[in-house]
Amino acid sequence: MVCDTRACRRKLDQHHFSARHLAVAVVVVITLLVPCVSRVRAETIAIGTTVEVYGTGGDGLNVRLAADTTATVLGVESDGARGTVQDGPVSAGGFTWWSVTWASGIAGWSVENYLRTPLPPTTPGSPTGVQAVSSVESVILTWDAPAEPGATPITAWRIYRDRRALPTTLVATLTAGDPAFDSRSWTDGPMLLGSRTYWYRVGAVNQGGESLPSPDVSATPRSATLPPGLFLIPPQLDFGGELTSLTLTLQNTGDVPLPFVIAPGASWLTGVAPLAGSIPVTGSQGITLQVDRTALVSGAYESLLRITSGTQGFNVPVALRVGRIQGIDVSRWQCGGNHAGDPINWAAVRSAGCQFVFVKATEGITITDPFLHTLMPAARQAGLLAGAYHICWPGENDAAAEAAYFLQTAGRYVTSGFLVPVLDIEPRYNIGGTAMVTWIDEWAGAVRAATGVTPLIYCSTSVASNLRRADPTIDGRYRLWIAAYKAAAEPDTGGWNGWAFWQYSDSGTVPGIEGHRVDLDWFNGNEQSLRQYVIGGGTPPTGLLLTGVMGNGLVSVNPLQERYPVGSTITVTANPITGWRFTAWGGNAEGTANPLVLTVNGDTSVLAVFERQKPQEHSITLRVGSDEATIDGVVLKLDAVPVIVQSRTLVPLRAIIEGLGGTITWTAETRGVSVSLGTTTLSLQIGNPSAVVNGEVVTMDVPAAIMNGRTMLPVRFVTEQLGAAVVWEATTQTITITYPIL
Repeated sequence: MVCDTRACRRKLDQHHFSARHLAVAVVVVITLLVPCVSRVRAETIAIGTTVEVYGTGGDGLNVRLAADTTATVLGVESDGARGTVQDGPVSAGGFTWWSVTWASGIAGWSVENYLRTPLPPTTPGSPTGVQAVSSVESVILTWDAPAEPGATPITAWRIYRDRRALPTTLVATLTAGDPAFDSRSWTDGPMLLGSRTYWYRVGAVNQGGESLPSPDVSATPRSATLPPGLFLIPPQLDFGGELTSLTLTLQNTGDVPLPFVIAPGASWLTGVAPLAGSIPVTGSQGITLQVDRTALVSGAYESLLRITSGTQGFNVPVALRVGRIQGIDVSRWQCGGNHAGDPINWAAVRSAGCQFVFVKATEGITITDPFLHTLMPAARQAGLLAGAYHICWPGENDAAAEAAYFLQTAGRYVTSGFLVPVLDIEPRYNIGGTAMVTWIDEWAGAVRAATGVTPLIYCSTSVASNLRRADPTIDGRYRLWIAAYKAAAEPDTGGWNGWAFWQYSDSGTVPGIEGHRVDLDWFNGNEQSLRQYVIGGGTPPTGLLLTGVMGNGLVSVNPLQERYPVGSTITVTANPITGWRFTAWGGNAEGTANPLVLTVNGDTSVLAVFERQKPQEHSITLRVGSDEATIDGVVLKLDAVPVIVQSRTLVPLRAIIEGLGGTITWTAETRGVSVSLGTTTLSLQIGNPSAVVNGEVVTMDVPAAIMNGRTMLPVRFVTEQLGAAVVWEATTQTITITYPIL
């Protein structure tokens, strides 16, 4: 005997070597000896070395109390188990024995034939210490080399990223020569969406192949701030399931022109125009976007527009859905029937565009799907919405008993975050008429009493029609999941007012469910309305609020946060600064009510428009000896400085009169000056103390004069005749003139 596996000992112990059994025993022994003869080891076994079990064919290697085939078996170690040699070798019974302390904690003697020193792994181990640090619209990823480097040097790092746990989408391969290869630090971005969570895994590659991916890590990049003066309407774009074109409006609320350059982030974003330009002050620019769905399978897609203005860049989210929201329903039949068959690759199902799944839980009061507790957690981990369904046998069982059996088995899946449960009414189990309606109400009532959730009803068109004939009000109590396989734009609901889910095929194929047909379903709505069928609402849909101003003022929001659950009520207040007033709301808001009470129904842009208040009067200041004057705060240059003559101030009034909206005319032949402002006309002549005001002669204290080639007029006389008020400040020799706005 040259082997001591569990199978060898079991088979030999069953034989008593009597004369009539001897021939059989010899055959058995010879047969068992054959696979045990030729064993090779990578290295010589010695005390202190690490060994592993190999070649037992799955039966495992006996660990005995002593180096003897008759000694007590302390345990059995499977292929791949590792331990440390403590003593040996010992020759006994035709074997070489070693004493090994195994990682399992068992310590004892085993034959050498099924021991070897571990071979170095061909591929590297998984990278360790993976970390993801959030930055502005980017993530900085770092990692450490694997503990097991593999038989050959690592030649590349592969980085996987998705918007869900356990990502499988390869986004970067770093090879030798790339600085990130040696530093094991890589930046993903800036083409990421702020406030969205991303998951990452890293793999190591050598000549033997790729390692298992590292454990995944996640990070949520920060949103970039908009360049000063730039405002978006709307802040995000959603093409839903039907739209082919949308317009993004870029609004310049600043005081300088804004250049822009646009880069689309996905190939299905087509017809983006214009890709560059400049937005004038207080102007806007519409950016037209079109989408191409022809090459896309049904499902939801995310991308972005990268907009750069000057040295600042930021990303605008873009969402697209192709067709109705796709889902499936599964049971043991998608897992090889009653036997352990091909597992479902939920990551592939999710990547194919499926967003929800219903899993069979129970049937009657005795049948539980054997794959229920495997499929439900795995589907949720892959990011699908998941719910459980129960097939009823109303002709054989009480409704309350079936509800109790379903809740006992699948109650953990009728809680927050899961899809509402489903009552599956099959035609061959249907008792029909009012009796069936009563049974449904009792089953649903028991589930609702225990969970607070009203289930869906699944049935064919004929069953739905029968139920509604029996009780025309039933579609007011339950939402319908209809099974109808005829090609049509809408399913035949058997007279029900509407449908929530439609099982449109019972023989579909989906990546990730290989070798098995699968039921295909559509949801009748968008992602937001699908959340109505998630117990507790799941993760509630949210809206982004973007606020901006045109003019001078501030906007306050209460409560202030980055995103708001849809349906939230918020208050937006426009606060003008001194000299400005609020006029209206723009963007996605309308009206002049301030504050504005707003219900968030999605991503929203709110623009507060301010305009400068018109003053009640003009204000003018001059100072003797200075060639600067101000009109309503605006500085003007005078062509001569004010002077004092005979205790009266003479000033060059042309800039002042014209600044107030009047006119001043010089007539060289008569050396006369004519001033007109509002309803007043004033005529003066150089050196003449008399003036004519609206046709009447008025005497001045000091006449107009020409000084250094400029006409100088008595400021008090002229401005008071025109209806202005004049104040003289002797200390600073400053004149202040106020004139009512007409």
